Parts: sequence; C-alpha cells; structure tokens
Amino acid sequence: MQFLAAEHITKTFDGVTALNDVSFDINVGEIHGLVGENGCGKSTLMKIIAGVLDFHRGTLRINGRQMDKYSAIEAVKQGIGIIYQDLSLFPNLTVLENIYISQMVNDNQSLVFSSAYKDKVGTIIQQLGISLDLEADVDDLPIAKQQLVAIARALINDSRLIILDEPTTALTRTEIKHLFTILNRLRTQGISFIFISHKLNELLEICDRITVMRDGKLIDTVDGGEATTAKIEALMLGYELTYPPRQTHATDEVLLRVRGLCKKNSFQDISFDLHKGEVLGIAGLLGAGRTELALALFGIEPAQSGEIFIENRPVTIGSVGTAVANGIAYVPEDRLLQGLVMQQSIAANAALCSLKSYLNPLGLLDGGKMRRAVSGLLKGMQVKYDNMDKEIRMLSGGNQQKVVLAKWLATHPRIFILDSPTVGIDVGAKSYIYQTVKEKAAEGMGIVFISDELPELLANCDRIIMMNRGRFGKEYATDAIDNETLQQEMENV
Repeated sequence: MQFLAAEHITKTFDGVTALNDVSFDINVGEIHGLVGENGCGKSTLMKIIAGVLDFHRGTLRINGRQMDKYSAIEAVKQGIGIIYQDLSLFPNLTVLENIYISQMVNDNQSLVFSSAYKDKVGTIIQQLGISLDLEADVDDLPIAKQQLVAIARALINDSRLIILDEPTTALTRTEIKHLFTILNRLRTQGISFIFISHKLNELLEICDRITVMRDGKLIDTVDGGEATTAKIEALMLGYELTYPPRQTHATDEVLLRVRGLCKKNSFQDISFDLHKGEVLGIAGLLGAGRTELALALFGIEPAQSGEIFIENRPVTIGSVGTAVANGIAYVPEDRLLQGLVMQQSIAANAALCSLKSYLNPLGLLDGGKMRRAVSGLLKGMQVKYDNMDKEIRMLSGGNQQKVVLAKWLATHPRIFILDSPTVGIDVGAKSYIYQTVKEKAAEGMGIVFISDELPELLANCDRIIMMNRGRFGKEYATDAIDNETLQQEMENV
C-alpha cells in the first residue's frame, strides 16, 4: 500500500531548476534508498516532502489525499519526520527533553514534567528495543546513541515516514548493524524510511528499492534484490565507472619514520615507516585513536614523547607550521570545520596554504598571479564551479573536498595525511580522489590513508595497519587479505 506519492514535482531557485518533473513514491513499511551525486536534487526533494520547501509544479499525496496547503507543521501532523545528518539535537538538554521537545512546544509547556512524559517515552524506547538513560545529557552520549534519540523523537510524533539523511556517517560497523536491526523492526510495524546515503553497499543491504537521481531528474528506481553497485554507479554518473587494477609504487626509501610516539589518553607506542610512493592505510573503529595520531603528526595536537624522522632526519613537530615546513600536508576528517573557511570564496580557500607564492617583491599579494594559479589548481582537480569569487559553501561536498586537496597539493608536500577523505561525498568525487591518490603515489609522495571504509583501503593502499584503543595491531598486505576477513579482524580486536 502506498503511503506517499510526489508526482511531477518541479522546483526552481532563482531561475535554476533544482527538480525537473520528479515523481517519487514510498510504500507502507518500506525502506527506500535515495542516491545521487551531490547537487542532484536529493536534499531539495526531501525538504519538499518534509514541508520545509514549497514546490512550483506537481502534486503531493499522502495516504491518497492531495496536500494543497503543506508546511513543516502539516508534514508532522501527517506523520512525516526528517532526521538531518547533524541530528539537530540540543546537547545541553537531557534525552527525555530532546525526545519530547516538539510535543512540549505543541502543548505550550515551558518545562518537561517527567511524570507526564516518561511513560510515553518509555513506550517508544521499548518499541525501539533499546536502553537509554532519560536523565543523561545528550552531549554526553556517543553518536550512535544520539542517532537513536533522534529516531525516538520522530516516533514520539507518531511518524509513519522517517527521512534519514546519511545516518551512518559517524557510526562503526557494529553500530550500523544495530541501527539496521532497529529499522527492520520498525518496518514490520508499518513505519517507512527514506534512506539517503553515499554508501552503496549499505543501500544494497537495507533497502527494498533504490531511487537514483541525477541533475535534478529521477533517473530510475531499482528493486533492492536486482541492484548492484556497478548498476547504481552507472545510473548516478550516466556512464560505467571502471577501477583500474591497483599498482604499487612503494620504494625502499623511507620518507617518514615514527618510533614510540605517545600521547596520553590518545595513543601509545606508535611505530611505523612510510616509504616513498607508498599508500599506507590505517583502519580501526571510531575512537581507536586514528584521528588523534593524524593531528599529532601534523602538529595540531603534538605527541608528548617518541621520535619522528623525515628522510632520516630527526624532527620535532610541535606546530602546524613545523609540519608544513617539513613537507607534510593534512586533509582533516571534518572539512567544514577544519578544512575550509566557509564564508570565504572558492579562490581564497584554494590559495590559503600557498599565499607566500603569490607575493610581489614588496611583500604584497599579487591578486592576478594568485587567481591564475588558483584557476589552474581548480582545473587540475576538476572542481565544478561557475565563479571562483563565490563563497565555497555554495559548492557540493565533493567539490569542496577537491578544493581541500588542491590547496595542500599546491604546497608540493612529500607526505600527505588523508583522514577519511571521502566521507559524505558521492561516487564520482570518490573516484577522482582515488585517482589523485594513485597519481601522487606514482610521483613518489608518501600517503597515510585513514578510513573505516575497508573496501577503499583495500583498493588504494599497499599495506593496512589495524589500530585499536590507541595502539597499532596487526599489519596486512592488501594483496593478501579480502574485505570480509579484514572486517572480521577489525571487529574482533
């Protein structure tokens, strides 16, 4: 039975068509995947379904009834909830307050009365089959528990359709399995989900149907049982994506040698070598200490003890400036907070790490020289933009990430640390980043590739080191291990 149907939806922004005659439907008790490159129109369609945006042409029907006057409040009344990637929770409020806050507003209550609300919240928690401390502050919960709080908040409003925007980005594989168990349990109760993700393997695992969008149009809807990664990629891109066989470019020359590196409450006794032309993968569950190690190697949060050698020369990396001076570059896990200045232009962000190269003899910035260089950088990284003076927040996530890479490649680093470089970006941008990694390794750059997506580590790295609880564990040659075995090893450490 059909719960919702969006028919021939068209939406424009300042004359630019974001959605072009899109028809999309979802059945009762269905998990429906939605996928497409960044900027394809997914978010616009979901915001229309959630009542956040209006539309210019088309029809929206819920339970067969046409929605003529539709808003976010009306969407909630019709049983539609949306959980954004940032979850939109109140960190300083308790679990109970976060779950019941929308009902509290509807009831015009200034305070949460535990006796009035706890029973209903308890019923929702039981429905989810989970345990949550209702008195705990949300800020004290791990991200997986916060995800469950957001789902419970949607259910308290009697949601029959919940839109999940990249729900697994910050979850470990164990936490993802738990989330999928909960979604499948709720599906049997007649609750539907729209599951938006760039992780195609997860869409194939959990979804009944998968809809692919491209350039504001709905390209196709495929039954989950008939879908394959290659088929979805081809629909997303408009052509078949091919991955050339991985080739190693590692030499015997050691670029970076780390011995006994320690930082209290972060990592202990870290030792490894990174060779010229090598791509070294670091795997592990969230909280294993991978990012903390990257921050130490780049001088953001320096190690407290241990030794670092660059080309057999001992160095002390106590600041970012020292790291850069020694030929180290770093793409952080969170590009929005750590990798870019969102209010600045595309050009300014691309030039940020190499400004000294654009100074004239008087020490003043040569704007023309900078723009010419930046134009070449952006073209070389295939960044899609119409005006480099626009704020970088206007770019898609994949193009933003290409700018982060471009600004550091402009410094001509010898050692490049990539921390989860493909999080939240589409398959086309991922493919280009993988290609860039291979090209730079072939040129002799040493690359540390941190990720919890094991298939991309296997496809790009020469070796993979498992990290757990701040320590290095087993090391694997990627030619000698497969994804399933590596996944088991990671979960069993």
